[in-house]
Amino acid sequence: MKKLLYTISLMFLGMSMTQGQSNQSSQSSNLENAEVVIEKESSFELPVMSREYGKIEKIKRKNQRIPQEYELELITLDVEDSLPKQLPAVLDNREEKKFYDKYVRAGFGNYLTPYLEAGINNNRNPDFDYGLKLYHKSSQEGSVYKKLSAESHNSFDAFGTYYSDYGQSKVGLNYNRIGTHFYGFEGDETLVTQDSIKQIIQNISFNASHEMPAYLTGNSYSLKGGLLFDYTFDYFDASEFQVGIDISGDYHLDEESKISGFVEGAYNQYRNTTTTAVEVSENRSWARFGGNYQTRIDEWYIKAGVQMAYSADSNSNDKGFYFYPDVMVEYTITEDELAAFLQVKGGLNMVQYKTLSELNPWLSNDVNLLHENNIVDIEAGVDAILLESIGIRGTLGYSISQNMGFLVNDPNDVSKFLMLYATDGNTGVFKMDIAGTWTKREWTVKAEAKVNAYSVSDSTVQKAYHRPVSENSVTVSYKYLSNWTFGAVIYNKIGITALEIDPTTGVRSDVSLPVIFDMNLTAQYKINDNFGAFALVNNLFSQKYENYYRYNVKGFQLLAGVSYRF
Repeated sequence: MKKLLYTISLMFLGMSMTQGQSNQSSQSSNLENAEVVIEKESSFELPVMSREYGKIEKIKRKNQRIPQEYELELITLDVEDSLPKQLPAVLDNREEKKFYDKYVRAGFGNYLTPYLEAGINNNRNPDFDYGLKLYHKSSQEGSVYKKLSAESHNSFDAFGTYYSDYGQSKVGLNYNRIGTHFYGFEGDETLVTQDSIKQIIQNISFNASHEMPAYLTGNSYSLKGGLLFDYTFDYFDASEFQVGIDISGDYHLDEESKISGFVEGAYNQYRNTTTTAVEVSENRSWARFGGNYQTRIDEWYIKAGVQMAYSADSNSNDKGFYFYPDVMVEYTITEDELAAFLQVKGGLNMVQYKTLSELNPWLSNDVNLLHENNIVDIEAGVDAILLESIGIRGTLGYSISQNMGFLVNDPNDVSKFLMLYATDGNTGVFKMDIAGTWTKREWTVKAEAKVNAYSVSDSTVQKAYHRPVSENSVTVSYKYLSNWTFGAVIYNKIGITALEIDPTTGVRSDVSLPVIFDMNLTAQYKINDNFGAFALVNNLFSQKYENYYRYNVKGFQLLAGVSYRF
């Protein structure tokens, strides 16, 4: 029952997190080469630490791979495609990896949008897996001013995994290029050229790691260590270089208890040239480490530990040591039906140029970077299974943070964004999240409702700018026989507020952005074992809403294409 509940918990957790995790790690998996699947979310949440909600796994003594489950993932195309990470996703590679070694997909849509993707996956060698993928999508016209709001996304991904009696060795390489324009400007568009408002953000990353799980070595401990390299740069003078390590391990005291620990850190250098030609060079190196004890006692699961962090940021508001709790208690109320949990944690949330530019590519040269100190995060929740086909998770929580950041339009150039940080006082966030899933034969329905109420105590930041108060979504998929697959996504955001500052007088005014309500539709047809076709409708009601002030997303979008596997 515990394994089933944690499986459901992890599934619901995956629904509520954005983007944030890297494609690179998923494509380095020994079991699958998952492609980018874009979530229909654009909430501004700086990167946070993931919930460690998995139960303790019993030591497995046999050296064998766990069979992989394969299922169909719908093609999805996020309507908010003005943001770089909200470009179209494709069929999940797990299905291709099971039946096909190579694939090509191509399509075309309105706004003069060509789409092309090709990949190779090979897992036939029992000791070695590899894969690579090429991706391109561009729109020659955008939501406003046509060519002045054009955008593009190009990427290359490759991975390799080697299996031995001593564990699994992995390497991964990723290149990502986002092209966009600062089309949220004021004035006469006939006086503006594409080159004058162009922005290109590129990222190169590499990782290598080795893992020795206990079930392979036959020992009571598991170890994993890795190296990473990351370099991000844009069309102007901003750049960020990072090289780091990540080491973690478990020591099993018995089949019900273990001790876990981790150490991770990086040397980080951020450079930029401001709009006033001031050279910026900041050392933002950091380290995080911690440990915990986990055990199961009858219906109880208990984790107790501590985490620490150190920031060597040049900014005096973000330098020194930090200490956080790492505690979780879960109690199984009814076997296979109901469980409740309480979690108390914290963490230093790394706010870097790479993650911020992925969230919003229209950053100003004057943007400031400051890590968020999540002092404490308390969350209580319930997991339930109803009628064997309905799973529900409900959580209530409250967190306290220092240096929480908010995106606001630059008063000197409203087409670009600055970061305002609440450094004078703490920011409290009351959180409520209800999520559920229903599965019946060919049908799958997932729904989630999130509420975040912010209490900002700062002389400069007065509201939670560009952070929605409520986000709601419903996803429906239906597979008819073996050839047709249909899907729909209904999406809603409420309570987004932007800040306007008069550059001459300094007068501030809040701007309430309209409620976002949207629907996406998708259909796929399998012609034969090699050929397929797909069609996607995005922003069905053609609502040119704004996730970020002055940046309308595209209206009605249609993309259709074919795929070939061989």
